[in-house]
Amino acid sequence: MADDSEYSESEAPVVPDASDNEAVPTVNRRRASLYDVVAGRVGRNGFFTQEEQQLSNMAPIGPEEHLLRHGRVSVKTLLTVRDPGGELAAARRLPDSDMLKAIHSYASDFYNAATSNKGAYDFRSLDETALLATAILLEEAVKEALGENGDMVFVEPQGLEKGLEETKMTRHQIKGRVKPRTKTDESSDDGDGDQESRAKRPRR
Repeated sequence: MADDSEYSESEAPVVPDASDNEAVPTVNRRRASLYDVVAGRVGRNGFFTQEEQQLSNMAPIGPEEHLLRHGRVSVKTLLTVRDPGGELAAARRLPDSDMLKAIHSYASDFYNAATSNKGAYDFRSLDETALLATAILLEEAVKEALGENGDMVFVEPQGLEKGLEETKMTRHQIKGRVKPRTKTDESSDDGDGDQESRAKRPRR
């Protein structure tokens, strides 16, 4: 009797057995985001384990390498578009990337130490909008604290390559100041030494 099934033996759909599902459990692993890379939690093989975090030779990958490995950006883009806001006005530029990295790293360490689950499920507490807003506020606070010429505190004025001259107050405060010996001092010392040696000579 011919089989009335619409599938042949080779075309019949395979129904997975329950035992197969138990033998090969599915593991849902979260993909590393760019924020994880900036926070230094991702290496070349994925997220760092607790043992790998204790090792000093496990260096995290950089954001550029992460984007290149996942094909999200081309090498040409990284080489040519290093500063996309360089031609914009100062008021329209984005905050400095180093500041963004520092803020995100600090926030990650804070949630790791302050929350009971070490920030394992706080994925959107500091998204890109909040990160940029925090950096802008910090930049404005620094500008207000420094003032108009506050950044000049680290600049050395012209003509002071050898440092400031010693003031009279400093000369009076410092005792036992050492000066280089001059030739007249050396000759007078030699003369005093000869006279002293003659006085100490025993009489014959």
